[in-house]
Amino acid sequence: MRRFLTGSAALLLSAWAIPAPVHAAPAPAAPAKSAPAGEDEDIVLDEAEGDAKPADTKPAEGGDAKPADAGGSPDLFGEDKPKTGGGAPSGEAGKVSKDSENQQLKADKAFISVVQRQRFLKKKRFELQPQAGITVNDPFVRHYVVGAELNYWLTNRMAVGISGAGFIGNKTTRYTNIRFQEAVLLTANKVLFHAGVNFLYNPFYGKISVFNRALLHWESYVQVGGGVIMTRVIPRYESIHEPFNNVTGQGNFALGARFYGPKTDWVSVNFGVRTFIYQDKLEPVERGPGPTQRPEFDSADAAKDNAVKKVAFNVVFFLGVSFYFPTSFQYTTRR
Repeated sequence: MRRFLTGSAALLLSAWAIPAPVHAAPAPAAPAKSAPAGEDEDIVLDEAEGDAKPADTKPAEGGDAKPADAGGSPDLFGEDKPKTGGGAPSGEAGKVSKDSENQQLKADKAFISVVQRQRFLKKKRFELQPQAGITVNDPFVRHYVVGAELNYWLTNRMAVGISGAGFIGNKTTRYTNIRFQEAVLLTANKVLFHAGVNFLYNPFYGKISVFNRALLHWESYVQVGGGVIMTRVIPRYESIHEPFNNVTGQGNFALGARFYGPKTDWVSVNFGVRTFIYQDKLEPVERGPGPTQRPEFDSADAAKDNAVKKVAFNVVFFLGVSFYFPTSFQYTTRR
């Protein structure tokens, strides 16, 4: 059975077949929706260029559309997220990056490397070292020592110089206690001064890390020398006898160390122990009241001529501060 379209049906079919005219609007179009299968995508015309483009704009908050590749994509709240691609960093990001780089450079400079050149050079420089010390080996006479050294450094390890010191000696309480409790008269001498020439050699050089923040450079040295020393007899009967002095030769031997600060090129702190060896003269036994007394020994000169000779040792612990001139130096070899 054949069917024929009526007039109204044919009119509707013709209206559906004719495409609707496309209108260009200044406002961007609504977001494109996926068309059903078999239908064409919508085309939007740009009035400025007149070319047809696919609808590639996305709506932003408030109805404004932004291109998808305009530097970011909106989040759930409609705000733009910065691109993480290869674009140039913003001003704040560049500042943070620069600060981080500076902090890393400071950390690298503060890092302590293992191999470093010698911190302090002394070659062809003069060293003036004031010293203060105390004797530690005599239980009956305590000496306080004040002196100085002047050295000239031939190399960074060897120096020659002169030294001198004055001694302030006093009897200890033990000396007095023995005299009154045991009724024993002690024979003792005190040192007045010493002077001499010295040779110094540094066999060791090293570094100490202070809390892993700074390096303290140090070196140990050996010093030998000789010269003169003056001693004075302490009479057993001080009320009736005069003391006498004795000037004799001395040899000295010292072990010490010096430390250099991190920022000073002309100061060091030193400490050490120095031993003096010399032949001393003691008061003769026949001097003084008693069955063996010899009246001629009441004279200081006669007592000195008949004094008892004995090898004596005096050990001094000292501290010193060295000043170097010129106050600066230059490295002659590459790092």
